[in-house]
Amino acid sequence: MTTTTVTPASFADCINELGNRFDGLKVSYGTQPEHSCRFDEMITEHSEWRTALMRHEAGRCPGLDPKGQVAFLVGDTAHYLLTAIAALYLGEGIVPSLASDNLAFMKYDVHWEENGASGTYQLLEVRLLGSDCWAYAPRTLINHAIPVSSQADLQDLLRRQIERLFQPLIERLYQLHRLSKAAQWRLVADALAVAFLNIGRQSGVEEHAREEALALIKHPGSPLFNRQTGFFEITLKDKRSPENVLARQHFRARGGCCRYYTSDAANYCSTCVLLPKEERDKRLSHYLEHQYNAQSA
Repeated sequence: MTTTTVTPASFADCINELGNRFDGLKVSYGTQPEHSCRFDEMITEHSEWRTALMRHEAGRCPGLDPKGQVAFLVGDTAHYLLTAIAALYLGEGIVPSLASDNLAFMKYDVHWEENGASGTYQLLEVRLLGSDCWAYAPRTLINHAIPVSSQADLQDLLRRQIERLFQPLIERLYQLHRLSKAAQWRLVADALAVAFLNIGRQSGVEEHAREEALALIKHPGSPLFNRQTGFFEITLKDKRSPENVLARQHFRARGGCCRYYTSDAANYCSTCVLLPKEERDKRLSHYLEHQYNAQSA
């Protein structure tokens, strides 16, 4: 029998290492920096950060209606946060504390250049303020992780924390802007699905990641539950020999709508829940073909 030795590591070590392992992940651990916003501060009645984020969404999507600004706010904050959580859960086998006063967001700018044009866009970094965490079978032993009795218990703990975290924000946004609570929960579920898909793909455990995401989203009685959010596969076949598969990729099926169609662009996202399935699959097939041709060039 082979015994695997797990090297003890601190919570800070794990967080710092994750940032180097995954593309699109910006997460850190420490005290709350100046000019950041704790999650619970976004829930207050007159949150300046919440107002600023909604103003930012309106600026990058001119004409976006107020409910659309709420949808982008919920979708974006859930995306950044749940990408970090997916990396910890799938990559390290741990669940951190998702208490609203244990999480903060920090803005940072990214510079881009393409075809002679350039500019900057704003993203959010997730900051974990405390080191409380739980584990069943951690990849790297967190020195003070609180043990749970099974993987199912760890999964249930994660789901319940996500629900408790977003419930007050969703309630506040509903009171102020009347975007239905069900619509907002669908956006959180969509963000969870794509976060697990992306981290799972980078980790080489995509199928397992999809299974974990569906178990969280499809739990009976959970506000995350909806019939539409999930995954589907697009297959690219050789037009001359249809039996020859050139590429295949899973995508997140949306259950919620970001309302981008209300902006001046008046268009639908390629995976929009409002698009007919045939149109959605056609757009994504073109995307997959473009990716295949670029890699083959």
